[in-house]
Amino acid sequence: MKRMLADRSSGKTWSIQCSGNRVTTSANGGKEREKMFETPEQAAKHAEKEVWSRLKKGFVLSNLEAGAGEPVLHRYIGSGYTGSMPLATVPGTNMFYAGYVVGQFEQEQIYLLDEHGVIRHTYELAGHHLIYEMRYCPEAGELLINDSHHIRGLSLDSGALRDYASAAIHPVSTLAVSGSTAVWYDEPRIVVYDLLNQCEIDSKKVECELYGGHSPQLCAALSYSGQLLAACANSGEISIWDMSAKRETVIAKPASAMTAAMFFSPDDRYLFTQEQYGSWGIVCCDLSTMAPCGDWDTGGIIRSCAVDAAKELVAVYQYGKIILYHMRTKQCVLEFQLEHVVKNCSLAFTTDYLAVYTDYGCVSLYKI
Repeated sequence: MKRMLADRSSGKTWSIQCSGNRVTTSANGGKEREKMFETPEQAAKHAEKEVWSRLKKGFVLSNLEAGAGEPVLHRYIGSGYTGSMPLATVPGTNMFYAGYVVGQFEQEQIYLLDEHGVIRHTYELAGHHLIYEMRYCPEAGELLINDSHHIRGLSLDSGALRDYASAAIHPVSTLAVSGSTAVWYDEPRIVVYDLLNQCEIDSKKVECELYGGHSPQLCAALSYSGQLLAACANSGEISIWDMSAKRETVIAKPASAMTAAMFFSPDDRYLFTQEQYGSWGIVCCDLSTMAPCGDWDTGGIIRSCAVDAAKELVAVYQYGKIILYHMRTKQCVLEFQLEHVVKNCSLAFTTDYLAVYTDYGCVSLYKI
């Protein structure tokens, strides 16, 4: 492992190399300092701790020559509330948006970062805000945000906020975007909305189950063609709504698990769901038969996932590792250790990299 970090404000640099049980460091290209450890594991742990210490002091790791599974970028954005780590990528680029809660919820800031870790723009939302998720719609020039279960649109030109749904009556919400079409929850309806023409396309009334008596079950997704809406408001079933034909089909699923996320294959043939509790895995449904076609054998608890439709890749986070699978074959194509994470993270694909936002307050890009 070899890392080079730079503090752009001061011009200082710092490098570290870990080989076996030896760690060497150098500041500003000067004399190397060596430290030996009893085991390679101890050396690796020390090296990561040293890198993290520099990141918290304002140093940034930027390495566009990184190999597969290696970090292209590490940047610490703060130690505020990280129970929510919203990410949204900019299609066709390696830039991404990341939301950050300042202090004791005095405001939320949304940063636009590039692949070098440079903050290109900052949007400030004054007052009490907590963004659970974000989706970028370039056609409309808006960043859709799920702001404490209240769906809003942030104009990237003016920074103004537009309310798209009523303030939440109950703590339940969902948000997804396909092209210039979005889907969200405006209690008691799931609404499909045309962001360009600013009009409602369709809606569906749902009653959200309180899973286990503690968590509202609601998740929705739009197909890439924009013709199919998938929704799960009951842990025991998924509803597929064909908006052109005005036809609904229900797919039964194990009620022992909540559905936390879902996404379609690019050809609309399959629907994939990320399950919480129960299997804690990925489930694939064949939309030609409207039935599950077996669990995805990921071998452990999945905390978060993301999909790259163009490359047909699915990324999952489990047990400190990122694993990339091919969507159709379900075969692992890359696996690597995630750095600077405690327990959880958010994932999103850029054009060339995988963007990660960890509960340590670190945003990263990894080469894939």
